[in-house]
Amino acid sequence: PEEIDLLLNQAQDKFVKQRYGINNIKRESFEQTQKRTEDLKELIENVRLTQIQPATIQNYSNNSFFCQLPTNHWFTIEESAILNCTTCNTTIKLPVYDIGSFEQPPSFITINGIIVEVRPVTHLEINKIINDAFKGPDKTKILRLMYKNYAEVILPDDCTLTYYIIRYIREPNRMDFVNGITCELSEHTHQEILDIAIDIALEGIEAKRQQTFPKILNTDE
Repeated sequence: PEEIDLLLNQAQDKFVKQRYGINNIKRESFEQTQKRTEDLKELIENVRLTQIQPATIQNYSNNSFFCQLPTNHWFTIEESAILNCTTCNTTIKLPVYDIGSFEQPPSFITINGIIVEVRPVTHLEINKIINDAFKGPDKTKILRLMYKNYAEVILPDDCTLTYYIIRYIREPNRMDFVNGITCELSEHTHQEILDIAIDIALEGIEAKRQQTFPKILNTDE
């Protein structure tokens, strides 16, 4: 049973990574079609993170902050931020839901700030654009780098970070059929995950066939 769980979890991980990217025969990524949206919808999470400032990390800017990502974070699919600036603030109403339930209408909190775009940048380009009048951080966008399990957000000089809002694909729960933990993905994905697990089993147990893993990449729906 433990070996079966291992194979199924390996297959589930491979399935999620293929469906998020375009490493499949249809070359379709997450949310590009309704099928791809349905494949991974159970793994979507949304959080509002606040700033922390580890003293041992060297920032790229005097006005940048670190937000610790959730431990189950895998792939970011959307991000934005709420800034509190010395000028341009507006009143924002944010919904607050009870944990694990969207059935009841949310309550709301009211804060002062502005909602801005978060623009991912690379470490190769950050020093070239951080002080650029057009590409650098301003009151319409901020910059974001990744550092270990942190998101480093770089703000304009007269603003502070209220919330860094991230919607992401989380790591799927581990299947454990001995303890009754089954696949949490949509039911239509189960046969596809099982087919991947069978191919992995054949590769690792029956024979070292060189074509097994390319087959997974090239023929999955």
